[in-house]
Amino acid sequence: MAEETTGKAKSGKTFDSAYGFSFSIAVGLVLFIAGLVISLTLGEGTSVGLIFGIPLLAAGLVIPVFMMRDLFKTNEIKAPCPNCGATIRTSDATLQLRCQSCQQVIDVREGRLLRAE
Repeated sequence: MAEETTGKAKSGKTFDSAYGFSFSIAVGLVLFIAGLVISLTLGEGTSVGLIFGIPLLAAGLVIPVFMMRDLFKTNEIKAPCPNCGATIRTSDATLQLRCQSCQQVIDVREGRLLRAE
């Protein structure tokens, strides 16, 4: 068993939903703090703080929501069971399910139904 795990090459990290979520929160936080600093330091006697600071504050709150909009969306999958052929309806957020007809475990990956290994 140890030979199997050491022989496999590790793949690099990809920009998946967890990284996307963290990145969007970081961008929003940086914009919000920049807007806050500009508003508080330059906004006392001039309109520069209002012109640049307030839009940065608003952007820090709104941009993460736009960057994460794909995370809130789910698609419906309607496909035949890979074991018995019965029609199965589920969402793409499902990782694994049991067929109502044949009671076999089915994996859901990339919008497709696959036999569980």
